[in-house]
Order: sequence, then structure tokens, then C-alpha cells
Amino acid sequence: MTQRLTGKTHEEATGTAKLIFEASDRFLGRTANLQRILATHSPYLARWFGGLVASVRQPDLGATTDPRLRGLACIKTSMVNACEYCTSHTSVFGQGLGISDEELEAMMDDGYKTNPLFNDRDRAAIAWSEAMTQNTAQRDKATWENMKANFTDTEIVEISMACALFNMINRLNDSFWTDLESVEYNQKQWNAVDGLSIEEIEAYAGSFASVGAAERDA
Repeated sequence: MTQRLTGKTHEEATGTAKLIFEASDRFLGRTANLQRILATHSPYLARWFGGLVASVRQPDLGATTDPRLRGLACIKTSMVNACEYCTSHTSVFGQGLGISDEELEAMMDDGYKTNPLFNDRDRAAIAWSEAMTQNTAQRDKATWENMKANFTDTEIVEISMACALFNMINRLNDSFWTDLESVEYNQKQWNAVDGLSIEEIEAYAGSFASVGAAERDA
């Protein structure tokens, strides 16, 4: 399949799109092809999309809970949806968070439920993400009670946000036939695991205002 929508390169990007790419490189480690598509065709949505992805998914950029748990939610969601693009992305990033190849393999089916590599909190987060993705969470009392037994309300919200976010991203990538980048390129995500701060991303978000105003006036 050929990607259905075009995306600008770094060399082609100007104005808001250029800022989006710089933010993606800094806070997500690289600029994914989906972000290139969004920044090309709807930059004023893409700037907030990138910030949402970073704050929900990354360590220290908004979410306050264990990034491993949010990573597990992103991975399982993508696997349940059979989104090849996002399963590759989230798995590579998960490796940067310390999730092993053996854990990734066990998450492909129900193996995680009995695999000793996962603790009770891991299993609860994975099962909840699976239920949310299959839209059974609303009536699955046992899975909900397991979440309540293992997590604070803040943790539940942030794990659920990770799952919900990637349900949206899975649909976008599958519908756009987004081209998957190389493993080596996506391993650049590991550069965004440590050393970032919420103050930095908030300051960066403020930089969009003047550029956007100038573009709208032009």
C-alpha cells in the first residue's frame, strides 16, 4: 500500500509545521510520518496533537504515573487493533522503557495473564486496555474492580488516556495507510526517555503563538 496523504520533510517545513517537527524531535525523539501528515494538512491541530501524545505517553512531560504502565497500555491497544504501524512504534518505545522482547511476545495474546515477567499491576493495566479497546470496559465489572484494587484514580485516568489516545492513533494510521519508518529511525524515541521536563514542553508550547499569528495575518 502507498501512503494516502503526503507529509512534508524537515527541509520543506516552515512556520508552525517546522515548530511541530522540532517539538516532535525533542519530546518524542523523532518525527513520525503521521505527525508529518497532520502538520502538512492541519498544523493548528497537529501542534496540540503532538503535545497531547508527549504529555500522555512520555516520562515527566505531564502524566505523573509510571511510564511503563502507560507504555503497556499503548502497546496492548495497538496489538488488539492489529495496527502494524503503532504496534511497531509502541514496542520500540517500550524497549526504551525497559520492556523486554519476552514481555512483548507475551502481550500478543493472553500469555501475559500467567507470565511471571508481569506483576499484578502490569496485568491489570493490560487487561483494562484490552477491555477499553474492545469496548467491553463499560460492562466488565471484574476488570474495573481489579483496576480499583491496584491503582489510584489518577493512575486509572492516565492509563485509560494512553489506551484511548492510541485507539485514535491506530485508526488514523490504518485509515491513512501511513508508511512505517525503519526500526533504526524509531529507535530515536529512546532519546526522549530521560532528561525532559514539563517546564520545557510548556515553554515550547508558548512559542507557537507568535508564529501562528504571523501565518494567519499573511
